[in-house]
Amino acid sequence: MVFISLPHEVDHEVEEWFNTKMHDMTRKGSTDFMKALPEVSKEIHEKINDDQYNGRSNVYLKLTVPKRPVLRHQMFMWYAPVVVMNVVKAAQRGQKNNKNTRPPGGYSVCFENKNSDQRVKVMFDVVLMSDEGQEDELQNKIIKKEHLTPLESNFQEGIKAANTILNEMKYMEKREARMRHTAESTNSKIRLFSYISVIVLLGVTYLQRTYLKSYFKKKKLM
Repeated sequence: MVFISLPHEVDHEVEEWFNTKMHDMTRKGSTDFMKALPEVSKEIHEKINDDQYNGRSNVYLKLTVPKRPVLRHQMFMWYAPVVVMNVVKAAQRGQKNNKNTRPPGGYSVCFENKNSDQRVKVMFDVVLMSDEGQEDELQNKIIKKEHLTPLESNFQEGIKAANTILNEMKYMEKREARMRHTAESTNSKIRLFSYISVIVLLGVTYLQRTYLKSYFKKKKLM
């Protein structure tokens, strides 16, 4: 699991940069898979408030599982990713080592914002990996190219390409949902501003009409 906390009023380009880098960290097969977040570029850093960068956010992450001690309770630092690895093994720690023991389910992720007047954005992604999948992946690495026929090689390449396309489609779906949320939020703000503008305009018109009417009465023009 990877979590990143950002201020609610963060610049859109900054949010997009962190979202892309987090996607690279959690996308299996990526060169940055489960690696540290790369250094922020100069252009992005200029759009970040220096007082907030890597500062205390007063936003807390709490990861729990039923009938187990708290797995993680940690405060976010602004723009700094929190990586939680081997969640299932951590939840099973202290139990008897039994192959038939099923891993606990119902993991709960809670966010606590102790800022009284500041809203927060938390981006997170989850990487699901199983021991069976790791064994299969290791077995695939053991098989050499000369052991495969051209048809099998093409089939393996097709599977890899299909997985890459599926990962990209999932990423684009998440990105589209985030962009739709941003557009809806912007439209609601514009709609509210339009309503306020109309009310102010009507109020000014009424005041001008009242003033002109009283002025003409005083001049006995009405």
